[in-house]
Amino acid sequence: MTATREQRRDDPAIEAWEHLLRFQRTATAAMDESLRSGFDRTLDDYDVMHQVASHDGPIQMGTLADRLLVANSSCNRIVERLVSAGLLDRARGAEDRRAVFVSLTSDGRRLHRRMASAHGRDIKRFVENGLTSPELHLLADLTSRLGSTPFGVARGMRRSTNRRTA
Repeated sequence: MTATREQRRDDPAIEAWEHLLRFQRTATAAMDESLRSGFDRTLDDYDVMHQVASHDGPIQMGTLADRLLVANSSCNRIVERLVSAGLLDRARGAEDRRAVFVSLTSDGRRLHRRMASAHGRDIKRFVENGLTSPELHLLADLTSRLGSTPFGVARGMRRSTNRRTA
C-alpha cells in the first residue's frame, strides 16, 4: 500500500507500515543477493534450511510450509531444488506413507552453519544501522507485539489458498 503524503502524516499506523515494508523489501533483497554471491543459494533456500535445522528431527512438509508462511507448492519447489543439490533428504512417513518429511544432509548441515553465520552478520548490519542499543531493544519489543496477530491471519490465509475446490 502506498499512501498519500497527507495520509501518512495523519495516520501513524500507515506511516509505520510503509517504513516496515520498505525496510523489509530493501533488506531481504540485499540479503538474498549476499547469499547468492557468497553461497550460490537464495534467501528462500536459507529459510527452508533454517526451519529444517531448527526442528527437532525430520520435519513434515505441511509443517515446514506453515512455518515459512508459504503455500505448499512454493515449499515443494524450494525443497525439490535443495534435494537435487544434495542439501536435503526427503522420505515418506513410516506410519503414514502419505506424509513426507525432510531433513538436512551432512552437506546441508555444513552449508547451513556457514550461511547462518553470514546471514546473522547481514541481519545485524541492516538492523543495527543507525540505532542505539536502547532503540534496538525497543524495536524488538514493539515488533514482537506486532508479530502475534498477523501470523494467525497469514497462516489462515495460506491454508485457505491450498484448499481444493470441488
